[in-house]
Amino acid sequence: MTERAASATRAKGGVSANEGVVLGMLARAPGSGYDLVRRIRGSIGYFWTPARSHVYSLLPRLVSLGLATRREVPGESAPDRSVYELTDDGRAALAEWLASPDLADGPPRNPFLVKLFFGDVLDRRAMASHVRERRDRIATELAELEGIERTIDPANTYGRLALRYGLAVDRAILAWAGEALEELG
Repeated sequence: MTERAASATRAKGGVSANEGVVLGMLARAPGSGYDLVRRIRGSIGYFWTPARSHVYSLLPRLVSLGLATRREVPGESAPDRSVYELTDDGRAALAEWLASPDLADGPPRNPFLVKLFFGDVLDRRAMASHVRERRDRIATELAELEGIERTIDPANTYGRLALRYGLAVDRAILAWAGEALEELG
């Protein structure tokens, strides 16, 4: 990593999780902001989704830190677009972030569980409705993940491991939802 990029990332305490996500996507392939958002939603978007606007605002910052480059690509039937590519410094910053022992900034936020925790304010039917809605969303997500499982490249070890984690979590939530709905009547 160049001294400029190293000092910039050190001053900030390394890259943020959202920056790490964008750098990771650029490590897979160069792309425009639109490309990156689309690839995030179709892969890690099941467990980490930075806001679209945040992805777009991070890209110039990564360029200014020397972690990515930007080039304009003429559009054939659309406006020109900016395509970003990871630099060697960006790959080093990504590797540093991936290797860091910090796995989370704090507890995960889950509005559904907050509502469930305070569920005694509502009647059981209302809370059961929330549980059914959550169950239905998770069942839809599970079906999507099972579709990915059928097509994922067997050589993609880390992608498969992340996918299996998501499958296990979704199946556990569905089992829990069944038990919760029984208890709520």
